[in-house]
Parts: sequence; C-alpha cells; structure tokens
Amino acid sequence: MLILAVESSCDEFSVSILKNGKIISNIISSQIEEHAKFGGVIPELAARLHLENFPHVLKTVFKNTNLSLNEIDYVAYTHEPGLMGSLLIGRLVAKTIAMYINKPLLQVNHILGHIYGSNINNEFVYPVLALVISGGHTHLQLLNSPLETKIIGETQDDAIGECYDKVARLLNLSYPGGPKLDRLAAMGDRNIYKLPSPKLIDHDLNFSYSGLKTAANNLINNAKQKQEKINIENFAASFQYAAIKPLFMKLKIAINKFNPKTVTIAGGVAANSEIRKQLFELKNDYNKLNIIMPDLEYCTDNAAMIAKYAEQLILLRDKNIDI
Repeated sequence: MLILAVESSCDEFSVSILKNGKIISNIISSQIEEHAKFGGVIPELAARLHLENFPHVLKTVFKNTNLSLNEIDYVAYTHEPGLMGSLLIGRLVAKTIAMYINKPLLQVNHILGHIYGSNINNEFVYPVLALVISGGHTHLQLLNSPLETKIIGETQDDAIGECYDKVARLLNLSYPGGPKLDRLAAMGDRNIYKLPSPKLIDHDLNFSYSGLKTAANNLINNAKQKQEKINIENFAASFQYAAIKPLFMKLKIAINKFNPKTVTIAGGVAANSEIRKQLFELKNDYNKLNIIMPDLEYCTDNAAMIAKYAEQLILLRDKNIDI
C-alpha cells in the first residue's frame, strides 16, 4: 500500500510517501527565513509560497523514491485546522493528484496527524493520552482508538508555543523564538528570576499562559526602567521552568484519572529538550506505561504524520469500520 500525503496547514509545505507502514520519503519546504523578517507567520505570504514551492517538493519526493505517480494507492491531505489559504493550496494539490490518477482521497485532521507522528517509529497501545503542544495548541487528548478521541483539557488563552515566541520577542530574539529560549535555558539558573506557574486546582486539566506572558513582560520592563541588565540565560531558564511545570502537573493528573496505556507528546514544542527530558524521566514514576515521543523530524509540521494517520483510517475501513 502506497500513500501520498500533503501537509500545508501553516508555513511548511510537505509531501510524504508511506509504503506498507514505513515512511520512505518526507520532504519539507520551510518558509521560516521569509517569515522571520516580519517576526511571525504572514498567512497571505505562506499561501503564496506554497503555490510556488509545491512543484519542487513533489518532484523531489518521487525522485527520491523512484516511484511514479500512477503507483500511488491513496492520497491524503490536511483538512483542518490551519491557515485558510495554506490549507486551500494543499487541498487543491491533493485533489488534483487524486483525480488525475483516479485514487481515493482522504481528509486528515492536523492535530490527530501530530499525535500519530509518535506512532511512526513506535507502537500505540490504547488508550493513548497525548499532550499536544505547539504555537496554536496546548491540550490533553485521550484516544481510545484512532476514531474515538476526546479533548480532556485545553488552554484557556495562549498556547505554550505562542507564549514562548512572545516572550522571546520581548528579549529581542528573532522568530521563531521558542528553540532559542530552549537553548539559552540550558545555560542558565532557573532560580534567579521568579515567574509564576498557574495554581493547581484538583482535577482541573485546563491550561493558561497569559499570566506567565504578562509576568515576563512586567519583569523585563521593570528591569529596563531601573536600567538593570537582564541575564538572558537565567531569564530563559526561569521562564522555561515556569512554562513547563504545569504541563507535567496536569499530565500526571490525567494519567491517574484516565489510566492510559500509552502517553506521548505531539506538536512543534515536543522538540523542546527539557520537555523531552522530563517525559523520559516520567518512566521512573510510571514504569508500566508505554511512554513514547516523536522523532525530532516528526515534531514540526510534516506530511509523514498525515500519511501515518491516513493509514490508520484505511486499515479501519478495510475492517468495514465506518470512518
């Protein structure tokens, strides 16, 4: 079975081919350098660059695999959520290919795709508890099967990745600021600056990052008014500690409440080194859990994760399960 997948929800255009359960090619065209000039993603620019870049991405995928278009059995694409213009380009590319080769077309949810990025080189045992963390999403999602999913906790305001980027901008770090803060934090002392983490309420699985963002802004502005120099490494470490602490507090509550068999992380912020470290250390407290994380190449937006979830849908359909 050969699945061609297209991902275009934001500022990356990606095409991947999955063959009999294995990713054999995953090409990503990133626009970070273009959007960095503006300090963030410009939706109209993202869509226009997708239109310019997709022919090269498609050609590269087939060149790397020595396959022809007519050998593809299924075509999948990101349906939602995402930037409207970017999604439209991906949908048009996928629909055109599916119509041309007369093969089935599948719509894939972007968030479920991210979660199944962890399943590419691992194996889910259900139920699965996923911590989804990115620039636009921070939530806990419980999956009893590929089709039976439920969000059990979510951010009430900013997403964690959004908070990272906004605080990085306050420190005059270029976009995307999250990875830069992560690297700086590794060299700092988290105890120097006092930043608040959300108070824990029993059984509350929701998140909030607006308060942390405001506190960071106030601390930086107060230092400027007093003409005090911020030690950027120590500040990054203090911020990262405050940002990550509630993730694992809520994750542990969810584990104890829902008794999943697999725990994973998903989304661009899943590449954060401290989060990956703490997830690995979670095995010390829950040694019977199947705790897995996506490979770094499958954390940011990519078509391999879309292909993997599409495969799950096809396998269910083959079992006569309505998808």
